[in-house]
Amino acid sequence: MNVYNRLKRFEWFRNRLIRNKITLVYVPLIIIPLFVLGFASSHIYTNAIVEKTVKNVSDNSSLIITQINSILTNATSTANMLTLNLNKVLVEDQAGSRGQMSELQLYTKITNQLSFALVVFPDVESVAFIAPDHRIYGSNMSMESRQELAAESEMLHRMQQSNGANIWFPMQKRNFLVNSEAEPVLTLGKRIVNINTGVPLGYVILNVRESTLSAVYENIGSMKEGSYFIADAAGRIVSSQNAAEVLQPIKDPALLAWMQGSKDSAKVQTSENGETLLVSSEIPSLGWKLISQVPYDLLTEDTRKITKLILLIGLVCFVMALFVARLLSNVISKPIVHLSRHMKKVKEGNLDQQIEVTSGDEIGLLASGFNTMMGRVKELLANISAEQRKKREYELALMQAQIKPHFLYNTLDVIYTLSEMGRARDVQRTTKALADFYRVALSQGKDQIRLDEEMRSLMDYLSIQHIRYSDVFDFKMDIDPGILHCTIPKLTVQPLVENAIYHGLKNKATFGRLTIAARREEQKVVLTVRDDGAGITEERLQAINAGMNDSQRQVGYGLSSVHERIKLYFGEAYGVQIESVSGLGTTVTVQLPYQAE
Repeated sequence: MNVYNRLKRFEWFRNRLIRNKITLVYVPLIIIPLFVLGFASSHIYTNAIVEKTVKNVSDNSSLIITQINSILTNATSTANMLTLNLNKVLVEDQAGSRGQMSELQLYTKITNQLSFALVVFPDVESVAFIAPDHRIYGSNMSMESRQELAAESEMLHRMQQSNGANIWFPMQKRNFLVNSEAEPVLTLGKRIVNINTGVPLGYVILNVRESTLSAVYENIGSMKEGSYFIADAAGRIVSSQNAAEVLQPIKDPALLAWMQGSKDSAKVQTSENGETLLVSSEIPSLGWKLISQVPYDLLTEDTRKITKLILLIGLVCFVMALFVARLLSNVISKPIVHLSRHMKKVKEGNLDQQIEVTSGDEIGLLASGFNTMMGRVKELLANISAEQRKKREYELALMQAQIKPHFLYNTLDVIYTLSEMGRARDVQRTTKALADFYRVALSQGKDQIRLDEEMRSLMDYLSIQHIRYSDVFDFKMDIDPGILHCTIPKLTVQPLVENAIYHGLKNKATFGRLTIAARREEQKVVLTVRDDGAGITEERLQAINAGMNDSQRQVGYGLSSVHERIKLYFGEAYGVQIESVSGLGTTVTVQLPYQAE
């Protein structure tokens, strides 16, 4: 049904006037490319903006990560410096100065080292030293409160189990070892041991405020209505420009899945608030990811303006195209109508039509081409008649070439000789073979016969020749039984066999062998005549091939006539091919179309 509807619509278009067809075709040819160009340009422009934004955001993210890594490096350097400085203070105290150094002096020295560290590394908000007896020495009084909570904390337990390496604890709010319980902090812990004896001396705790990290976003080129946040591997926001989001899980499941699973560093994602461009960057030291968000509408704002402009231009072009198409159709249709009248007369059988060429445009070229075409048609008709005559001449010449008188009297001479020798049975077989051969050769005037009839005729011919030249050659026939019913031009193989005997095997000094084969290859019948006779020299083979392709240079009348007759029947794709090596033999291949009986 769908095919019928499509054909019906095409029939409707085909029956329109030429001027209406021009309008129906011309207008879409103008409008469609314009809109395709416009929307393609818009798409390319949008992609370019997105790619540029991704690059800018990635560059900004790299700067942010660099500064954050700098802050983390400063905290690590602070912990390492305190490890050395506190080692000196505590080892000196254990070495014998305890009796001379009061608790106040020890407290003062330790807190001075802590304060000095904060001066050297201002990115660290606060720092504390926890002695083995769980006493806390802080950079301020808030750090020293709630010692019992610090003593029982998971943080202290992890540091006790460590070997002195720096340990980063997650961003969190807590009510001990901090300046403010309301502000999230990132904490670095380190176990301090005596560098000489390995005896534990205590633990250092350093806090970096989340606001120190989020302040980096604003210091580095911010995006228009865009935002940054940092999330850990579990999908919890550890730093954000929006303070309310800190320490909250990512609420958008699609964003969480992309951040945790996707390897793409950039993506346009649709959510409740519309489309958003997301760019992700790794902070490998802590297993965090810096995520930047840019509203997609902001990026495509200019593109939408361009699209509206294209629509307006397209509307104007549509109106102009209608006017120009109508004008153009009137200019073109009149000469075409004049041309169609002459073609109608040709259709009625009047081939003596010539159109007066009045212009050099395409219509003039059509008229000139029409005149040339009519001349060629007349010429082709004359050529076809000549080819038909030539075809018949080849057939008659082939018959004359095959039914040679000397073959007849040579065969009769063989029969006479055999009868004098008393070989009556051979006389009978030879006489029967001769009669059967000429019966097929005549074939009641038919041009094409079955392959099995051609093979029987060939067997009769070979039987006669084998009696005459029994000491010269032997033969073998390899015929595919499945193609015996197909039809071929009569006397196609016999001239090839005759050439093989007289020009190949008779000229060979030793006993020879002749093989005739027939097989089917897809929609072709391939006949092969192969001998191991004297072969053909390269120069002679070139001359034969040239004669087969040029009717003015015939070489080997029987062979070329077979070749020409096949081409006249079936076309240039079929014919005879010769392969030969001097002294080794010759193979002649005939290709014919497969024709059922």
